[in-house]
Amino acid sequence: MASMSEAAGGKPAAEPAEGGAYRWYVVAVLSLAYCFSAIDARVLTLLVIPIKADLGISDFEISLLQGFAFALLYSVAAIPVGRYVDSSNKRSRLITGGVLFWSLMTMACGVARSFGMLFAARIGVGVGEATLSPTAYSLISDYFDKRRRALAISFYAIGYPIGGGLALIIGAMLLAQFTASGPVDLPIVGTLQPWQMVFVMVGLPGVIVALLVATIREPKRRELAKGYDGAVPLRDVFAFIRQRWQVYTMLIGSVSLIGMLAIGSSLWYPTFLIRTYGMTVSEVGLYYGMLMLVCGTIGTLSGGWISGLLVSKGQSDANMRIVLIATVLKALPLIIGPLMPNATLALAFMAVGTLIGQASQGVMLAAIQDVTPNQMRGQVTAITLLFVNMVGLGLGASFIAAITDFGFGDEGALRYSIAIAGAVLLPAIVGLIMAGMPAYRRALAEMAS
Repeated sequence: MASMSEAAGGKPAAEPAEGGAYRWYVVAVLSLAYCFSAIDARVLTLLVIPIKADLGISDFEISLLQGFAFALLYSVAAIPVGRYVDSSNKRSRLITGGVLFWSLMTMACGVARSFGMLFAARIGVGVGEATLSPTAYSLISDYFDKRRRALAISFYAIGYPIGGGLALIIGAMLLAQFTASGPVDLPIVGTLQPWQMVFVMVGLPGVIVALLVATIREPKRRELAKGYDGAVPLRDVFAFIRQRWQVYTMLIGSVSLIGMLAIGSSLWYPTFLIRTYGMTVSEVGLYYGMLMLVCGTIGTLSGGWISGLLVSKGQSDANMRIVLIATVLKALPLIIGPLMPNATLALAFMAVGTLIGQASQGVMLAAIQDVTPNQMRGQVTAITLLFVNMVGLGLGASFIAAITDFGFGDEGALRYSIAIAGAVLLPAIVGLIMAGMPAYRRALAEMAS
């Protein structure tokens, strides 16, 4: 069977040389893009208070901006993106265009004058960022074999905690600087408030990132499904998933619920620290940002390294085994952290929970790649991200906000809402993974045969 890139009429694909340095360059560039996607998506977390003051909106409306607006078209756009990824030999061009578009939309957030305008711009950020992960996972899976894939994907995945941390650190610095200097008058767009200037500034570097992504060469596709010379039709992808519903219910369901808890908690934790302990925006940006950056990075890389070690010892189910253990171990710190009597302990417990929890970040998506044929990976990843974003982003932020606004009716009860979310979701995740592990092992054996 001809490779899909050859069938598409493109240039000969690059053979992924074992031990080659170039493939790690590819991972580094993709991780950088992921880092900036996180900065552009997450900087809003630090701007909740000034946005609420200027636009006069509620916690629930803020949750829509943080979650649902971003997830809405991200999820819809991911499906055609996945189709393109599975059939094209120009995957890096898709990401290049996506980086430029989401960066422009981030800057558009900075000129928004109403909730509606900000909502629309956040939708645009989501559409642009939908191009990245399905394409990145497909490229990395072609550059690396199964033994090294989880580590490579984990290196890509550290872009998000690094970006999430930098969003808070850089966002706090920019907000403090622009607050000190006052509103800025710009040609055409008019006067911008400090929080608006933060959006404009973090969106600008996207041009440089896009130029780097454009240098990525197309690798030769590996682990092809028999009987297809191009992308598998979407109906066949759904049929493939239905036939293996037990393993994909476990994989997609657990990733979505983990995302719901992780995204919801991380989006609201800065606001909780400010409301409950009286921390300043600058303090939260520095301390919580460093926590996300350091613990998230170490945890993510540790998960990928442990996976490679276990796979080399014959434990083919290492990826989901790591996810299960990490979910169990992070439960206590994530639930009791928000209930601590002071900010130091609250941050310490979140640091432990992040360090442990992020071990599953890269290996979760590697697990899906390992049980999915090459020509379906883009579309299966897109379907996964549809659920992750609709459940994780769409419901994660709003779930916690709804408990606060409609359950307690008190903004000061945010700490209890975060704790309740962990107490409800973590047992459900553990049960789902345990129920699906036998099917996961069977799917791995099928791919190896």
